[in-house]
Amino acid sequence: MNISTSWLREWISPVVTDEILAEQLTMAGLEVDGIETVAPAFSKVVVGHVVSCEKHPDADKLNLCQVDVGEAETVQIICGAKNVRTGLKVMAALVGAKLPGDFKIKKAKLRGVESFGMICSESELGISDSSEGIAELDVEASIGQDVREYLDLDDHIIELDITPNRGDCFSVLGVAREVSANYNMAFVMPDIEITDLGKSSVATSVSNTSACPKYLTRSIKGIDNSVQTPQWMADKLKRSGQSTHSPVVDVTNYVLMELGQPMHAFDLAKIQGDIQVRNAKLGETVDLLNDSTVELKEDTLVITDAKSVLAIAGVMGGEASSTQTTTTDILLESAFFEPVSIAGKARNYGLHTESSLRFERGVDFNITELALDRAAQLVIEICGGEASEITKSVDESALPKLEPITITQAKIQKILGFELDSNWIEEKFINLDFEISDKTSNSWTIIPPSFRFDIRIPADLIEELARLYGYDKLPVQKLSLDANINVIKEAQIDKYDVMQALVSRGYQEVITYSFISEKYQDLINPLAKKITLTNPISADMSTMRSSLWAGLLQTVESNQRRGHTDARFFEIGLCFDGVKADEQSNKLAGIVSGNRFNAQWSSELQPLDFFDAKADLESLLSFTSATFDFEAAEHPALQKGQSAKISLNGEQVGWIGALSPAVQKELSLSKCYLYEVDLNAILAGKIAKYESFSSYQQAQRDIALVVDQATPVAALTQSINELKQAHFVSVSLFDVYSGEHIESGKKSVALSLTYQSLEATLADDEVNTKVDEVLALMKDKFSATLR
Repeated sequence: MNISTSWLREWISPVVTDEILAEQLTMAGLEVDGIETVAPAFSKVVVGHVVSCEKHPDADKLNLCQVDVGEAETVQIICGAKNVRTGLKVMAALVGAKLPGDFKIKKAKLRGVESFGMICSESELGISDSSEGIAELDVEASIGQDVREYLDLDDHIIELDITPNRGDCFSVLGVAREVSANYNMAFVMPDIEITDLGKSSVATSVSNTSACPKYLTRSIKGIDNSVQTPQWMADKLKRSGQSTHSPVVDVTNYVLMELGQPMHAFDLAKIQGDIQVRNAKLGETVDLLNDSTVELKEDTLVITDAKSVLAIAGVMGGEASSTQTTTTDILLESAFFEPVSIAGKARNYGLHTESSLRFERGVDFNITELALDRAAQLVIEICGGEASEITKSVDESALPKLEPITITQAKIQKILGFELDSNWIEEKFINLDFEISDKTSNSWTIIPPSFRFDIRIPADLIEELARLYGYDKLPVQKLSLDANINVIKEAQIDKYDVMQALVSRGYQEVITYSFISEKYQDLINPLAKKITLTNPISADMSTMRSSLWAGLLQTVESNQRRGHTDARFFEIGLCFDGVKADEQSNKLAGIVSGNRFNAQWSSELQPLDFFDAKADLESLLSFTSATFDFEAAEHPALQKGQSAKISLNGEQVGWIGALSPAVQKELSLSKCYLYEVDLNAILAGKIAKYESFSSYQQAQRDIALVVDQATPVAALTQSINELKQAHFVSVSLFDVYSGEHIESGKKSVALSLTYQSLEATLADDEVNTKVDEVLALMKDKFSATLR
């Protein structure tokens, strides 16, 4: 937000420079991004009056002007501007003047005629970036007055970066409160007097008082909206970053910047019937002031008359009921909208307005009447007219409750690390407009003001004291910590080790948002419970993720668009099956795509496959020493025939497989392989135990079994492990074959069996006996035959 220091000093003016004032605001928590002058330095430029204007005798495009600059005699100035004329008040730079760009005004002779100065445009003085012709000043400007003084060009504009919790500071009033608290000075409110004449002809009603607890209107009849907005108001608005329109619109914008209350003015003649505040109906549309037409959603609060929608509440008014220069009767609106009901509504329609910016953060619900009086006062002063009484629709029970907060001196000292003077604490609470409802020698019970939506707990009060004391002045103290160090189970695997294991296998970690689009949710798991956000950051981030795959797919998609086709990414994060704590779980997920190895001259590229992803996952699962089962199953996001569910002790803990071709086509991705597993299943290991190692030679035997095509290799190896033969070390797969010399519907599975004794080298007969036991098991359980 931009604020003019000149405007601020009309309210409160500490005896410090604007630069020091800006620095103090930053230290108080209102960060100043920059401070700039309204106009660059220049001198000897005064208000002049063009007494006469004649054509130059030897140049058709030049004018010979006699200009009264407040001296004994007029000054002759030659000017080529098209809009120069007799009777005009202008900005006249005299001989000796220094203009921006180190430009000096000297006596000159043009086509044989002397000129003793220059009549300036706004751009020539750096007041604006561009301008057409010379500047035309108000007819009441004092001749000879310094232009810097007349236009208040020594003013500064402070650019404030206001945090979302300080919505009360989006106004001159809000910043004046902060200056008041910092400098212990009172600020001066403008005098507001308004005479009410009768009741308004328009009644109002609110059907959704939880979203709009307070809605006020007032009609003003007989105005002249064709007059010009006063220069002082136009200057303040421009320096606040606001454009000028008609007087009525400028007044509502002025009150917005001055008091922080968004307002709207309707053309009374265009309102049919009474005003109603309600939720939009399905299919309703409204033509907005920005020349766009939007179809309204049913959760959007709107202002309507008997026939149509007039405005989106708290966001923007409609074109049909807007005021014009011909408008003679208006209806002013001032309301309090509950922040959550307005939050995100502007973004939903691709809008961003000053009103929604404030309503989303919370507007003082006790200032609506004052703002309505202030706006009516200014409209009548500028445009004339007569104001009606205020028509009110107020639901007191729906207004925010100001709950008392108790804070103790001991609590303040414990948090800040030093003791603050009790009188100083109480003084600052009063300066901040906090009501002290009760107090003892070492505690205060505080009721925060209606404009401070961010004050709800004792820590908020302590933060206020700390920032007013000055963060830079807080003494440095050694930290003391009452630590309750939890015992970590010896079997627990460190998450960092899991992450490093993936990095060592060529993966890169990504961290993505927990919010995904509804499209991604439907693609990945349409059957999962959807948790939709009431106030999403954007339409593409409206749903809480039930899987980490959405973020990984978006990452691969982004990389492939930029030519990075080889991808190995993983993420560890929270997934949501509900809003309760026990419905949220940490998961680990990975995705691989592209080629197995980098391109090299000696071999062809080898694309990654399902077993590359499975090998990476199994390397992590091996940390636990537990046995995980991979069983063929179907998943909406995975390709049939290349997907498996992962189980531990009969309980499903994850999925692995190739990305479904339908999803792949929808996202324009190349072939991808994904896996996801509950993090707890990976981190729950077993306590390591020492096992003796053998100094004797291992004995290995290879067997090739012909089994049914549908028989999983995992079932074979699991059965062999469950035999628990003496001296058995391991079984591993080294070949699978189907084709010539193998019966249709069958496959050949080649397994390597390893045996080793701790006492002696195993004899061939002993090893062969064990192998025969394995073959007998395979024949009995799987009808396997030796190839």
